[in-house]
Amino acid sequence: MRRLIIFLLFLLASVWFGLKVMRHPGYVFVVYQPWMVQMPFWFAALATFLFLLLFYFVVTSFDRIQLWWMRFKHWLQFRREHRAYSKTRHGLTTLIEGRWKKAEKLLLAGTNQSVEPLMNYLGAARAAHEQGAYDRRDMYLQKAYHIAPDADIAIGMTQAELELSQEHYEKAAATLNQLLKQFPRHPGVLRLLEKVYVRSAHWKNLQNILPAMRKARVLTPEQYDQFEKNVACEILRTDGKTLEAVQQAYDALPRHLRKNPDVICAYVQRLIELKRPSDAAVNADIEELIRKALKVGYQAELVAIYGTLPFTDVNKQLVIVGAWQKMYGPKPEILLTLGRLCSRVQLWGKAKDYFEKCLAQGKNPGASLEYGQLLEELGEQNAALQMYRDGLV
Repeated sequence: MRRLIIFLLFLLASVWFGLKVMRHPGYVFVVYQPWMVQMPFWFAALATFLFLLLFYFVVTSFDRIQLWWMRFKHWLQFRREHRAYSKTRHGLTTLIEGRWKKAEKLLLAGTNQSVEPLMNYLGAARAAHEQGAYDRRDMYLQKAYHIAPDADIAIGMTQAELELSQEHYEKAAATLNQLLKQFPRHPGVLRLLEKVYVRSAHWKNLQNILPAMRKARVLTPEQYDQFEKNVACEILRTDGKTLEAVQQAYDALPRHLRKNPDVICAYVQRLIELKRPSDAAVNADIEELIRKALKVGYQAELVAIYGTLPFTDVNKQLVIVGAWQKMYGPKPEILLTLGRLCSRVQLWGKAKDYFEKCLAQGKNPGASLEYGQLLEELGEQNAALQMYRDGLV
């Protein structure tokens, strides 16, 4: 109803305007020498209105054309990026599958249209490395550095991983240490550097980065303690080539490690390997270290070593080992050591009793050998042979 009333009012206004124009048409003169144009006023008004309307449509058409062109450009860009993304995704998939040649080809094809081709070059470098094409690998890494200088951690870690797989430990360590100077607590760099030092057996270098690994929470406190102890043991086992060097390495360890039974065991074993038979002072140091360590906690290897030391006062050692038996119970190593010591002072009955108690807890080749030698010395040849056989089974 409202629309109908508006339409009727518009129609009446149009009729009224038309009648006015018919009664008083008016004229419009446009003079521009040497021309003169005369037209009715209503025609000039209508022409002006149509011109403005046409101008409006032309202007809006240009805007629409520009909008269509922008949409078309965006569509082309999206299509290129989608194709590059598809090639990159397919290339990474084939890289994981181990199809190195195809992965390298797809990843390189994706770099031409990719906005961020860093991953393409890193993946291509890995694929080239697996094919043994080390020159191409290095070229891809250099391109990655060139296009993404801010991604030096990702690129450097990739380079170090590839060098590590080639067992180029010195190069890998140099690459990672350079990164570590810029990012001292980066977990990924520290983990990879730990692998390099473990595989290359650079235990002192590994010991130096352990505090940083703990601060970066690469290691929990429990893991740190275990790792620190294991590294100290490896340093004592491998780094010292002389008796003096091993002693200096042990003295350089933190105090809490020098009291650790496992570290003491590694130290004692290395001292025994390097010492001369006449080194009475070294034997005394070993005996004292073992006694101090076993006051802290039980260590089976230390007890076994203790029974092989060349003591001058065996009775005293029997008292010490007997105290360990009361402290830790009838452990096989303690019983074996007591049997050895009793054999030295010719306490045959006690020695046999200790050996039998040791063997009663399970097979023990060392106890079988010692017991067999004792039986052989006592003239019990058949029993000794049987004991030797039991130790070999």
